[in-house]
Amino acid sequence: MVTATVVLVLFFVTMLMGMPLAYSMLLTSFITLHWLHPDIPTIILPQRVFGGVNNFILLCIPFFIVAGDLMSMTKLFDQLIDVANAIIGRVKGALSHVVILVAMFFAGITGSAVADTSAVGSLLIPAMIKQGYRKQYATAVVVVASTIGVIIPPSNSMIVAALATSTSVAYLLLGGIIPGVLAAMAMLVWSIYYGITRGFPASEPMSWRQRAWIFWRSIPALGIPVILMGGMLSGIVTPTEAADMSIFYALIIGPLVLGWKPNWRQLYESSLVVVGRVSAVMLCVGASLVLGWIFAISEVPEAVGGFIQSLTTSPILITAGMLVTYLIIGCFMDPIPAILIFSPIFQPIAAGIGISPEHFAVVMVFGLTIGLATPPVGSCLYVGAALSGLGIDEFTRDMIPYILAMTVILFVIAYAPALVTSIPNLVLHR
Repeated sequence: MVTATVVLVLFFVTMLMGMPLAYSMLLTSFITLHWLHPDIPTIILPQRVFGGVNNFILLCIPFFIVAGDLMSMTKLFDQLIDVANAIIGRVKGALSHVVILVAMFFAGITGSAVADTSAVGSLLIPAMIKQGYRKQYATAVVVVASTIGVIIPPSNSMIVAALATSTSVAYLLLGGIIPGVLAAMAMLVWSIYYGITRGFPASEPMSWRQRAWIFWRSIPALGIPVILMGGMLSGIVTPTEAADMSIFYALIIGPLVLGWKPNWRQLYESSLVVVGRVSAVMLCVGASLVLGWIFAISEVPEAVGGFIQSLTTSPILITAGMLVTYLIIGCFMDPIPAILIFSPIFQPIAAGIGISPEHFAVVMVFGLTIGLATPPVGSCLYVGAALSGLGIDEFTRDMIPYILAMTVILFVIAYAPALVTSIPNLVLHR
């Protein structure tokens, strides 16, 4: 118990000091191993970092990042905006609703919230301001809506969660569909209320013939998630191979169908951004797996479980406590390292109160994802601030209704497991 407490305190102190997360995890691991486990040589740390990232399933992360970046250069994104406008454009406050739907559609292509924020915000924040929306509100809705990208398949965080919890990647990807759609619907409720009460305009009237043409023209964009998930579920391709397919899809469909002419300078600059992003993610993954191992040998999961059970044995209260913990952790850590670090701690507790590993993993990803839009370290916050030129404190207040909407959905899916498990059980015949 003492060792576990020392490890946890050391980790949170170094993190709260402002040390970069990966360095905080590695320093905690080194100090713990050197002082509390002197019988284990510290040379094992770099070996564990390399062994952690040397996993075939993790290859899909850089490939999905590349695919999302390529697709943002084509007209696929414009087609998604047209589809969203055809669906809900006639409701007052149309552009706000379009942002949410486009974020949901784009999530099925990139699997990344940061990519969603960048792509959606760069086009739609200026458009919303032009229609009379306050810049603060426009930034807020883009930032929070983009978090859906981590929930709806394909999702890098779900893939990492499958690795951390030893569950099926296909099951978790399918399990994120209903929670992601519910999150979008909950945000739409506030968006519609805001648009109607503030008197923002609807889009121009559109005939059903025009809508049908928009949907037909947008098949290349809407077909990407179908192809990726269909390939994985049928067993034809693995998640990593599906990520490769999405790159070839962008390179073939973009020039041949959409008339996209690749700009080599743009591709080079995009490659630099992708390499930097992938490097940061993989360093965090390796450091997270090392810290997770340190937690295991220091008996942190047992200590945390014992502490919680000393407070209450009620499954309802234990679940609520875990959900609140996810929300707090998400404020300080990105989802991927948080999943790898805290899954070994909370999964035994969840199993003890009858929560399945798959349900636990999806709910954990959802809870940590909300942190991408909350201070002080939410990645989407900083992208949104850079796009709008605002300080984070200037649009935080406008995000509160949307974050509350997502929090309500988090509790709903936590206490109604069928919302997570029904589609995977139906498709995978479980």
